Amino acid sequence: MSHAKEKATRLLQIERLLWAHPEGLTRAEIARRIHVHRATITKYLDKDQLPPGIYEDDLDGNKLKLDRSSDLTRASFNLHEIMAIHLATRLLATRTDKQNPHAASALRKLGAALQRLDHNVSRHLLRSADVMDEDAAYRDPVYLEALQALTEAWAAGRKVQVSHQMPDGKVFDYKFAPYFIEPYAVGQTAHVIGLREPPGKVRTFKIERLRSVEILREEYTIPDDFDPATLLRSAWGIWYSEAEPVEVVLRFHPSVAHRVQETRWHRHEASPQIQSDGHLLWRAMIAEPQEMLPWIRGWGADVEVLTPAWLRQEIAREARRLGELYAVSPSPNRCMQYYAHSKEGTNEAEWQRLKDHLVASGDLAFALGRDAGVSHLAKVAGLLHDIGKYSQAFQDRLRGSKRLVDHATAGAREVMTLFPDPPHRHFAELISYCIAGHHSGLPDYGSMGDTEIEGTLLARREKKKLEDYGAYRSEIELAALEFQPPRIKSSRLRFGDRQRAYDGFSISFLTRMVFSVLVDADWLETERFMLGEANSRGKHATLEALAYEFEQYMKRFANPQSAINRKRTETLHACLAKANQEAGFFTLTVPTGGAKTLASMAFALKHAVARELKRIIYVIPFTSIIEQNAAVFREAFGSLGQENVLEHHANLDWEQLRQDGDQEGVSAYEKLKLAAENWDVPIVVTTNVQFFESLFASRKSRSRKLHNIAKSVVIFDEVQMLPREFLRPCLLAMSDLVHNYGVSIVLSTATQPALQDFFPSGVTFTELAPDPPALFDFYRRVRVTNLGKLTDEALLARLNEHPQVLCIVNTRRHAKGLFDGLTGEGSFHLSTLMCPTHRKATLAEIRARLENDQPCRVVSTQVMEAGIDVDFPVGYRAMAGLDSIIQAAGRVNRENRRPSGDIFVFEPQTEFIRRTPTFVEQTAAVARAILRDFADDPTTIAAIRAYYQQLYALQDEKAFDVRQILNCFDKGTKTLDFDFKTAAENFKLIDDNTIAVIIPYNEEAKQLLNTLKYTPYPSAVLRKLQLFSVNIYEREFAALQSQGAIQTIHERYHALDERWMSTAYHFRTGLVLPQSNGGEAVFFD
Repeated sequence: MSHAKEKATRLLQIERLLWAHPEGLTRAEIARRIHVHRATITKYLDKDQLPPGIYEDDLDGNKLKLDRSSDLTRASFNLHEIMAIHLATRLLATRTDKQNPHAASALRKLGAALQRLDHNVSRHLLRSADVMDEDAAYRDPVYLEALQALTEAWAAGRKVQVSHQMPDGKVFDYKFAPYFIEPYAVGQTAHVIGLREPPGKVRTFKIERLRSVEILREEYTIPDDFDPATLLRSAWGIWYSEAEPVEVVLRFHPSVAHRVQETRWHRHEASPQIQSDGHLLWRAMIAEPQEMLPWIRGWGADVEVLTPAWLRQEIAREARRLGELYAVSPSPNRCMQYYAHSKEGTNEAEWQRLKDHLVASGDLAFALGRDAGVSHLAKVAGLLHDIGKYSQAFQDRLRGSKRLVDHATAGAREVMTLFPDPPHRHFAELISYCIAGHHSGLPDYGSMGDTEIEGTLLARREKKKLEDYGAYRSEIELAALEFQPPRIKSSRLRFGDRQRAYDGFSISFLTRMVFSVLVDADWLETERFMLGEANSRGKHATLEALAYEFEQYMKRFANPQSAINRKRTETLHACLAKANQEAGFFTLTVPTGGAKTLASMAFALKHAVARELKRIIYVIPFTSIIEQNAAVFREAFGSLGQENVLEHHANLDWEQLRQDGDQEGVSAYEKLKLAAENWDVPIVVTTNVQFFESLFASRKSRSRKLHNIAKSVVIFDEVQMLPREFLRPCLLAMSDLVHNYGVSIVLSTATQPALQDFFPSGVTFTELAPDPPALFDFYRRVRVTNLGKLTDEALLARLNEHPQVLCIVNTRRHAKGLFDGLTGEGSFHLSTLMCPTHRKATLAEIRARLENDQPCRVVSTQVMEAGIDVDFPVGYRAMAGLDSIIQAAGRVNRENRRPSGDIFVFEPQTEFIRRTPTFVEQTAAVARAILRDFADDPTTIAAIRAYYQQLYALQDEKAFDVRQILNCFDKGTKTLDFDFKTAAENFKLIDDNTIAVIIPYNEEAKQLLNTLKYTPYPSAVLRKLQLFSVNIYEREFAALQSQGAIQTIHERYHALDERWMSTAYHFRTGLVLPQSNGGEAVFFD
């Protein structure tokens, strides 16, 4: 290579390098980066003879920099290419309201270059440049600087710090990586698409809303799979969506049909169809159809929107407003329009009409109620639920009045008037509950002696003075309120030889289903209006697609090599063989380590597809293992796992921390801030607490999900953990779900409780496992020895002798006390005082030590017993129920790598336990008897059945419904006299209410907490923060709060103050609670 050519090559390298480093580089840095001697760079870049476009900044360490305003490229164009550039530049100038001097400059250079070759074209290009310069008064320096900075950052591959101003004036700062800059003719502006942090997802900014753009040193690479053409493929303009495109069908008048056909308006439009009357049907699949509104408006009355319905309603609303504005068809009631919701920052013309809301809510309720078989009842409820808003007082409230207005009681009263005769009257009563409670929650029935302040259904419906709401009759078609009463079966339970039908309970459960559909439809319809867009919920993978991914995942286990894996595969195939059976009750009785989790999910998927069920709900007793099971499912579902598996449990149920009252006020916008899940996803992983307390809840936020349990497969993992105190209400709810709502229930455990004994003989339970007694014989791998009483000192002496040992005790306080007494390396503590991320990291370290045969001594609460896959050579278990002892034994010699393992049961003699609940004493007493009577092997099916029979025999009938929940629904009055509110208050699986505290455990948690402070819709952030949350009792929370250790965000979410991390959160044991007299009970998650 000649010297001149080498120099030219080097200078091009240097130019590219300086372009990538807008902050500049010294000569030494340039030499190092292109691997030449510094003297060579000094020769090429002489200070007095620098190449064009490169300058030396004397004020910045003599760094060499690239003048980004100088010409960077030299290119040649033919005449037609020049015309294309001219048209593009003119289009930019005429279709955006921000003057861009670079466009004029580009045209001027082209014009000057053509002066000698083509005078006519040159003259017009120069004139166009002059015209564009005449618009300099419209130059926005902030916009121009933002565009220039984004362009330079995009070219250099550098991230930027942007300040983005929202329409309401609020400014948010983000880190941003520009991927693409796109003009937008409709909005007369330009947008930039790129990666925004937070949330670490691709987002779009309107450039004129960027108040500042600062180029950072941090580099980025545009992902290979980012393609703006693909991203915007279905967009009308710049609005794209991850959801499936929506079909838009328009009908054009014959007078414009020819004009419509002349242009291809969208790349995915179908061939227009001319109808016999000359009208033209136009169809296209559009990502966000609301972006089409300006275009549709431009056609005026020459176009009619046929679908989607919400887009048609939006155009209809605008047409009505235009008619009123120009008095084209004045209405006698023009002075009084009725609205359902206002919207901040808008005039009344933008508010939602009440009739539109009621009709849309009724239609949506009809659709949502289909799976539960309550469509007709739910539609009536939807049409009537807000008729109280027809009162003048409520309309005044929307316009700013401070007077509180009860708008829910009107519909509850009116439905009784509309349906005065049986059998419709009985169902009208049911609907009355739902309408009365659609904001404040399902009420108690009450009596005629109640006053309206007590809030019972009778007092509100019969005694409360209401504003006149009669105007609804002129807008709502009463004929649409007709319905056919549904048919339901009454659930039955038995106790001993006695059997009883619970008619009231089944009717109350039907009421809950209608209520669930109503509040979900109301919520979703309001959300659609407030966000001004089509609802994007429910855009998930089908169960067929998930079943296929799961099947592909399970192929890795198709050829098992070990005996234990062959037995697991045998269990899997047995489950799949019974998947085509009718929906109903199933049991899966498999010893610990038998791969119940994957086998039950495989059955559920195949069964759901075969029986056309809608989702799978996996119910677990502890929050501590949800992340493990959910992670297994996400992995099994491959690329579909992340968006189709929902975790929902106490750490995420933030709604319990706020009042669930009437949120209407001036605007319904606040409703949207109350993030809630309605379980409209294919796979839900939740807890006993979340599942059953939702079934018996009266609040709308918790009841909202109930109708989506219909036509599902519900798997109860470790079913023996169902709370004995609430067993009868829980079993009745299961029975109703199976017999009236098309649900299949799988009871999965190694210690199957005798739940069949509670059901009538006609109720069948199909066992999925192949020959459970033989399975238990095969999996027998642990000796159980009862050591009797043991002090902490004696116990610690034993634990410290073992290089690897697991010890499970009944309280967090005892676990902490024992952990402090462990000696040597490899000591670990596990409890729910550690946030899930902390526990996950600790478990990973424990598993690594077990795998590598390193010292590993673990003291844990029962958080280790259910679903935690670890394999210790020896274990110790504080005396408890037989089910807990067997679960602990399941963590010993789990993989059968040793001839036998040992689990030692002991009676704790310790200062860390001051009182034991009566039932826990009973379970321990029966376990002692079983350990004595089945000393050879207390883990057999015979031993387990004997344990539950003896335990249940110690209880009277009330022991299985200690809070008398069922009495709230079956009072023997032969009326629909239900106490929903009382039942909900009493149905608490955990006596002492808990509060979730977010732990700023690492940088991710800190960043999420910061995001939470500024986001108006926090559901996605909260879903991530569940991995950093700890649930503690209210009294424990109060103690931390009194010390100043708690930071509260938005008056709703609580976090440990970062300044307290060193003293209030221990890196080995988790949250450090203030000293108390606790330690007397087991903490159930």
